[in-house]
Amino acid sequence: MTVIESAATPAPDHQPVPAAPQGGAVLVLGGGTRLPQMLRDHGMYVVYAGSTGEFTAAHGALCHEAWLLAEGSEDAWLSRAVALHREVPFVRVVTVRERFLTAAARIGDALGLGGNPLETVLALKDKSLMRRLLAERAPDSAVPARVMGTPGEVDAFVARVGLPFVLKPRDGSGSEGITIVRDEAGLAEARRLVDGRPGALLAEQFLEGPEFSVETFSGQGRHQVLAVTEKFTGEGSVEIGHVVPARIGAEERAALEEATRVFLDAVGLREGPGHTELILTAGGPRVVESHNRPGGDGIVDLVRHVTGLDVRDLLAAQTAGAPLPAPREDVAGAAATWFLTAEPGVVREVSGWEAAAGQPGIVGVSPDVEPGDAVGPLGGSDDRCGSVTAVGATGDEALARAREAVGLVTVRTETAGAEAAQAPSGSQGETR
Repeated sequence: MTVIESAATPAPDHQPVPAAPQGGAVLVLGGGTRLPQMLRDHGMYVVYAGSTGEFTAAHGALCHEAWLLAEGSEDAWLSRAVALHREVPFVRVVTVRERFLTAAARIGDALGLGGNPLETVLALKDKSLMRRLLAERAPDSAVPARVMGTPGEVDAFVARVGLPFVLKPRDGSGSEGITIVRDEAGLAEARRLVDGRPGALLAEQFLEGPEFSVETFSGQGRHQVLAVTEKFTGEGSVEIGHVVPARIGAEERAALEEATRVFLDAVGLREGPGHTELILTAGGPRVVESHNRPGGDGIVDLVRHVTGLDVRDLLAAQTAGAPLPAPREDVAGAAATWFLTAEPGVVREVSGWEAAAGQPGIVGVSPDVEPGDAVGPLGGSDDRCGSVTAVGATGDEALARAREAVGLVTVRTETAGAEAAQAPSGSQGETR
């Protein structure tokens, strides 16, 4: 395997590589090892491109070549891909990483490799573009929204849609930076945020109802629904639990699936994974946001436990031009993940993960903090402290097992001095 490491912008020189297998060469941007493994199993020549920090020995064993950058802009990834393509002609560029989605689309466009149009990927990244496309192409699904340029525009938006409303980054992910503005104090804070970040925040009408996501896989513009995920949120709309399949009736499920297909058609998604988040309002489903990647927070694993399908395997088969894997029958009836949260501060004690892992139906535990780590207020996915995944015959059983197992884990935090500047001073917290 040839490994290229660089932090400079010129295209790297490297030794000639063997001719690609009959399946052709594929550029994989970021991610773990499952996708490269499956692509290689399909006979493709795998070139991995990512950061030096995420490349592992397992990647080295699976990939024919690796091209690593300590840091890199989209322009840097594009210029290197174009240069490398002259030596190792790619038939496709793929990624399952949020931060590489637009880079992959730009490379695909520049090299004429097909895939999802750049316009589609940009619309999914930029929620203001997404709202504009929906208003034009699927007005029945549209939600009032506007990019906030000045504090005065906040007041104008409230005069139009009323309170509450949602203020969030136009290109955010992971529930980061979402604010629900409910009263005058919230309005004052919204004006301050917009004044500090003009043009970066999107105001949307608040949608009332339970939250779901629809996991899909598309080919030639046809969208296969893999699962409907039921979602649970905590402070700041941060997700704290999921269950697959969602515990809803057939009519609600059909409405969510149809709204998702209409949305994906409207934005022009052609192929690959999709993760579309919706709220089931009294007036029907409304899309919150969507991504041309698999769902995060372990949703890929929940879908696999329930259907036998892993979206990365589907993507590898599609990329290689092979038949897509079929669902299995020897699967769980339902699967659920519950996340652990803790009071803000410095972690002093973590215990109970072994006990949680030994409970009935538990198929995975993921500790995310250890003593000495700092825990901030719950403002995004990165502020959670770990998770437990369970399977069961029903959604109720899987969810109960996951929550009971999380209840066996203790994360004790302490706020003191500069170590916990984000938390109230002098407090202690213990969360299970």
